[in-house]
Amino acid sequence: MGRLGGSVLLLAAMIAAAGAIDTVAGPQRLSAEPLRDGEWNASVSVSLADKKPISPLLFGIFFEEIGHAGDGGLYAELVQDRSFDALAAATGFLESSERQMRLDCPALLAAHHHPMEPLHAPWRNPSDKVYRSKAEYLQERRADTNYDPRNDIIVAWQPLPGTNADLTRDNPLNEHNRISMVLTAGAPGTPSGIANFGYWGVALQRGESYTVSLYLRTSESSSRNVTISLVSQDLATAYANVSFYGVGGSWRKFTGELTAAATDTNARLAILFDGPGTLQLDMVSLLPTENVRRGEGLLNPWPFRADLLGALKALEPAFMRFPGGCYIEGDWLRNAFRWKDSIGSWAERPGHLNGVWGYWSTDGLGLFEYMLLVEELQTEPIWVINNGVAHGDSVRGADIMPWVEEALDSIEFITGPADSKWGSVRAAMGHPEPWNLTWMAIGNEDCGKPFYLNNYLAFFGAIRAKYPHMRLVANCDMGQDAPTDVWDWHIYTNPTDMFNRRNEFNGRTPENSNYVFASEYAVTDGGGWGNVIGAISEAAFMTGMERNGDIVLLGAYAPLFVHWNNRPWPTNMIVINNHQWFGIPSYHVQQMFRQAQGTHYLATQVVTNPSTQVHEDKVAASATCQNQACDRVALKIVNFSSYRQRIAVTLSGTGSESILSEGELVFLYSDHPEDENSFDEPKKIAPSSAAMDGLSSQFTLKAEPVRTAVAAPQRLPSTNLDVTHAVDATLDVIQSSIEQLKSSYNNTPAHHQPASPPAAAHTPAAAEHHSPAVSPDGQRWIGEAQADGTILFRSLDTCCGHMVGEEADGTVTFHFD
Repeated sequence: MGRLGGSVLLLAAMIAAAGAIDTVAGPQRLSAEPLRDGEWNASVSVSLADKKPISPLLFGIFFEEIGHAGDGGLYAELVQDRSFDALAAATGFLESSERQMRLDCPALLAAHHHPMEPLHAPWRNPSDKVYRSKAEYLQERRADTNYDPRNDIIVAWQPLPGTNADLTRDNPLNEHNRISMVLTAGAPGTPSGIANFGYWGVALQRGESYTVSLYLRTSESSSRNVTISLVSQDLATAYANVSFYGVGGSWRKFTGELTAAATDTNARLAILFDGPGTLQLDMVSLLPTENVRRGEGLLNPWPFRADLLGALKALEPAFMRFPGGCYIEGDWLRNAFRWKDSIGSWAERPGHLNGVWGYWSTDGLGLFEYMLLVEELQTEPIWVINNGVAHGDSVRGADIMPWVEEALDSIEFITGPADSKWGSVRAAMGHPEPWNLTWMAIGNEDCGKPFYLNNYLAFFGAIRAKYPHMRLVANCDMGQDAPTDVWDWHIYTNPTDMFNRRNEFNGRTPENSNYVFASEYAVTDGGGWGNVIGAISEAAFMTGMERNGDIVLLGAYAPLFVHWNNRPWPTNMIVINNHQWFGIPSYHVQQMFRQAQGTHYLATQVVTNPSTQVHEDKVAASATCQNQACDRVALKIVNFSSYRQRIAVTLSGTGSESILSEGELVFLYSDHPEDENSFDEPKKIAPSSAAMDGLSSQFTLKAEPVRTAVAAPQRLPSTNLDVTHAVDATLDVIQSSIEQLKSSYNNTPAHHQPASPPAAAHTPAAAEHHSPAVSPDGQRWIGEAQADGTILFRSLDTCCGHMVGEEADGTVTFHFD
């Protein structure tokens, strides 16, 4: 057999991967050491002969409209509340029957968050609490039990002195966009108008072009002239102006370009006219001109902010789940995301209150735009639909069919031919070619809620009948209650618990379990705003996903984006403001695992050395073939202990005797496990690269932190501090590439393709049920006596929920457990 070429990637304090990685300066060479008896704390053994296929979709992303991820984030619109609907919601005008309402903007500003102040949730200190849903998390974390999302709406418009501003339903722009703004000017010759703050400022770059568009009319008998200005915060300096002439009595769209004369990340958009008289306006938009140009051929401009799109592309996600999350449910059904309201011209989208996350959603990112994003990322879409269940209310099974029809129509919109009813709508928006869709999720975190089971069965049956190829995701393991293709698994927890959950799926196989989609996971307690120790523990959990990659088909960190000035959630993979972004350490973990995912899992065993001081189980590891031939192997090793570790690595099986000694090293480092990235130091924790030598079928690695600005790893003093506060936080990732000669695989048997779920649901054998009891609300319950004298009741109509009945004085009372 010929010699096996190779490369090695090592990561200290994080994770590493092969491929093109944006690296920062670091040590130029590190060496593995020969394996000596007893001189190791833990051993990692990899069998090159014992492998099983893993899902090709294992590591993807989950986009939810939370924390201004879309509006004010990925969505390129620079004007906040462009159609005045947020103002209407904040003032109560939206739900009133009034025709017109005068705005008292000083009072509004006093009652709401100032448009330039950050809006952060009051997170508690780290705890050991584990949450299985965002809804559970929100219920406990929001101190105000009478929370009203309208109170969090930002008042982004401010009339100029001497200008009155009214919300009105008179002379609506169109049947979908029925609220607009009327400005009334003062004395003749007095400059009047209104200014928009943008999303914590309008970010301008000197020399860049921006396209403004808005609809204008006036009730005056004579026409009116209007000037649009990009101005400084104090409105004293104009960076660009464009004037529109002949504003008359009918609605008319005006469009112009403005080139910024200076860079200002805290600018304003001002709409100016001379009094006296009135001006009615709606759909005020400001976009980078490049977005408008790229959108030629589409009904609307290109919707994505370029730098944030690049951040997503760098992750190379295998799939994208969208658009929620709790966002898809809504706090109430009236505030749920409805896809039919999110298509067509932006000017005809009514938008809706994002009641769960406390701001107005323009629905500028609608179903069409989400599919454009999927196409741009060259990834697999997982479309999450509302199944008639919100946080506060639900649709009964008898009334669910209109919601089912809406789901079926969405599939036609995405995949139907251009001459079909809904496919023609997509084609008219600029995309005549159908998109591909093979995954849908029926609801989000809805198990245990009234009517979920019945609703799920209605959706499952209708979609499977019309689209038998569709793989359908349930919100929990439905067990005996319903057929299940794949089910959602969510976890938000602390670093120690996340590390321990690397074994969560051990023992499950396609033969004895339903397939799993770990669609939301993250360290939320003890992870700061996104620190090293949180990312380390997530990396350990991901080694377990790889080990069980035949049953865990997909996984995604959550949430994806957050605006720095509006953080309703503590840890988010990508932090943004109006002109910058950075990835928290977890971003790099996700990127590296995705790039080193591979096709097969190799049996990996971790054993601690009882003769050393480290007796705790704080090392995790996994190994994967990087291609079908398995001539490259990525080995990830996570050290979660508070000690430096000497890791003994052994590769056994065909090819292990021919490993080349030199390779490449890519690693991330940190001075401290609580280190975080920031706008000032966006790459404080980022991948570095170095050469590595001393590789063989048996070698030893030192798992210890790598200090900044040194030419080689430096030892840190050994400590016995609590792991959640002073753990070494070392993640070593070795990518050992074994380049075999072609002649060595001529006799190798063909490899299997990665596992994937069957087109039909995996349906467990039916369980024995006794005759159910029926509660007054029509719910059916199965009761089983427990050893402690209580009666455990499981609902047949609300999946995965149960009640406990306690008997006293001959009376049985029930409470949800």
